[in-house]
Amino acid sequence: MEIKALSPNRIINFWEWFSTNYKNFGESFENEELLGELDRLITGLGNFAWELGPGIQAANMLIVSPGGQIELLSQTKEIVSYAPNIEDWEFHYAKPQKQWDDFIFDIYRDNGEKVEINASSWRYALLKYNDGMFGIIIKADLTELTTEEQITAAEILLDGVLGEEKRILTIAEIEVVTEFEEQYVNKGNDIKTLAEHITKLNNHN
Repeated sequence: MEIKALSPNRIINFWEWFSTNYKNFGESFENEELLGELDRLITGLGNFAWELGPGIQAANMLIVSPGGQIELLSQTKEIVSYAPNIEDWEFHYAKPQKQWDDFIFDIYRDNGEKVEINASSWRYALLKYNDGMFGIIIKADLTELTTEEQITAAEILLDGVLGEEKRILTIAEIEVVTEFEEQYVNKGNDIKTLAEHITKLNNHN
């Protein structure tokens, strides 16, 4: 993937535009014309993803995300470092950890179809590599999805459980299976314990 150099002037111009226009996004962010311009400006900075929605500490939140690409994390950090102080807004350089109760989320297929995913019963097995990174095998019934869609669903789940930054800095490989191979059957854990499990393993070392 080609990494586009960031332009400080374009970053400053983006935040000036945002400061001028954020009040016009609409209460439910329904101003499609303005959201289209927001998309154009953010993707003009580089190959980034973004999200608008309710905040964690503030009422509203903008995420400028590296889209799971570790190579772009330093750039999203730089972009958000220029963010203005706006009342009722918070800004993130990666998708933050979610406070999930039900572990239910949606993914969108290439044809635009929305598919609801219930990950509450998912299980996982961790493989620790010599470099300190992990591989993860996720046991989930996602047979209605393509392999690519299954990985997308797993990445969304991991971003929610761990936060995107931690996910891309700790998880090197993801595999989705319907059943564990025999050597992993007794190593399976409830997906809800993943964040605590990784923290314990890292602290142990």
